[in-house]
Amino acid sequence: MAKLYTRNGDNGETFLLFGEKVSKNDIRVECYGAIDECMSNLGVAKAILNDKNQQEVENSILDIQRKLFIISSEIACPKNKYAEMKKKYRYISEDMIKEVEDSIDYFQKNTPEINFFVLPGSSQTSSYIDISRTICRKAERLCVKVKENNLLNNELNLILLNRLSDLLFILARYIDKDNEYIKATE
Repeated sequence: MAKLYTRNGDNGETFLLFGEKVSKNDIRVECYGAIDECMSNLGVAKAILNDKNQQEVENSILDIQRKLFIISSEIACPKNKYAEMKKKYRYISEDMIKEVEDSIDYFQKNTPEINFFVLPGSSQTSSYIDISRTICRKAERLCVKVKENNLLNNELNLILLNRLSDLLFILARYIDKDNEYIKATE
């Protein structure tokens, strides 16, 4: 394994995919950093799942993490290298959005109807999923800024981030479906 540290980032710069050097303050770096936060919190949620009958939840979390990784790669790719990236790596497609929508429908159908605002905190696992959801929303807002700066390679990234945050919301409620939800107001 190569050394973990390179000293390339010591002056506040980093490299995008395919080697373009940018400031660590670049909006793309901010965006894929938020996506990384989301993936990491989902890793905690997956690791603390204590019900062995939650394989579908674990599989869903892993699928979300993998889709987020692809979005992150697309965000980290300079526009002039995107065609090259698409030849070598997976990229977000309409089919992936449909998969997420199908998952939302499945978990919503199998979760009690909720007619009030829910506060996070019914369980540790759902809380980490809710943290991930809020970070996914932050990544979505940052992705809008990437788009506004004409740096977004694939507009489906923005759509998928929106759907993933919806999936994370219903996934957290599904985890707690046998518990009492915490109402935001009494």
